[in-house]
Amino acid sequence: DEANDEKCKAEQEAEELTSRKNLAKRLIDGLASENVRWGEEVKKLTSNKKTVVGDCILAAGFVSYVGAFDKELREELWKNQWTADLKSRGISISDGSDPMDVLSDEG
Repeated sequence: DEANDEKCKAEQEAEELTSRKNLAKRLIDGLASENVRWGEEVKKLTSNKKTVVGDCILAAGFVSYVGAFDKELREELWKNQWTADLKSRGISISDGSDPMDVLSDEG
């Protein structure tokens, strides 16, 4: 009976180790996908580093000055006039920069 007890104990330990191995595998797989996501986020932030000042200037102007105008005039101001002015001054902005994207977060 001592042999049966030892066998049961070994089987139980094997189940526990299998369970721990499965948990470790899930953790490693999760971390691998996070590594990919973080890598993409670093690329995005590195790219944004070049345009964040211009995007913020555009958004600040939008908040400060365009509230009294209708949608058509607001878009004319920031899409055509302000964007061109920033570019002419050598201030980089994101392609298709939209002040609402800077001011809000849909996530």
